[in-house]
Amino acid sequence: MENLKQTLEKFLKEQKERLAKSTYNKYDDVITLFEHYLNGYGYQYLDEENNELYEKVMYSKNKQYCEVFTIEQIGPGELDEFMTYFMIRKVMSSKELLKNTGTVLRKFIKWLKENSYIDDKKFDILYSEVNENKDDSPKVEELADLFFENGRRNSFYEYEEYEEDYFQISKVGKGKLWLESFMEENKNVGPVKVTEEISSLAQEGWLVYLVLGKSGKNWYIIESGNVYP
Repeated sequence: MENLKQTLEKFLKEQKERLAKSTYNKYDDVITLFEHYLNGYGYQYLDEENNELYEKVMYSKNKQYCEVFTIEQIGPGELDEFMTYFMIRKVMSSKELLKNTGTVLRKFIKWLKENSYIDDKKFDILYSEVNENKDDSPKVEELADLFFENGRRNSFYEYEEYEEDYFQISKVGKGKLWLESFMEENKNVGPVKVTEEISSLAQEGWLVYLVLGKSGKNWYIIESGNVYP
């Protein structure tokens, strides 16, 4: 039976025959990163039986995840983690690459259905998962850049109090954010003064690492990290 690596290679081969070189390179970048992600993290979604098989084959035959399993093993969890964690935190993708990721994965899933790798039910599940993330991924990268610029301007000032944490955005107002600690229960911070550009892009439920300083009744961003949808 055809393994994942062979399926990914077959998809790329067909795209190479129909696409301009510059467009194909975008497909190659995304699929190569997807294969790299699966080889490094795909085992997390294996059941006990498949995990034992994988460990046995990996150590005895030195094979990677994509050489052991087929496309049947891929579910919405792998797609979600690839798009919202791996591409943002591990690859530190540009906004363009994140946008390309949604486009290429949607095409790949359509191709899988057209070539009878997956049935209609699985197509709906996988395609819906990509659609949920394809628009948010570029936005969170843009928001992370805006947080960084905002924090850089605020870092020169002294503050009465400081907070450092992973925060979930709990409420968004014009030029203001309210945050809830992701690590500690009942720890809320706000309002955090931000630019209107930031508040127009931020969405409730998104997660971000921030260092905050308080002056008067308001908090201000001093440092920031990745944003996750």
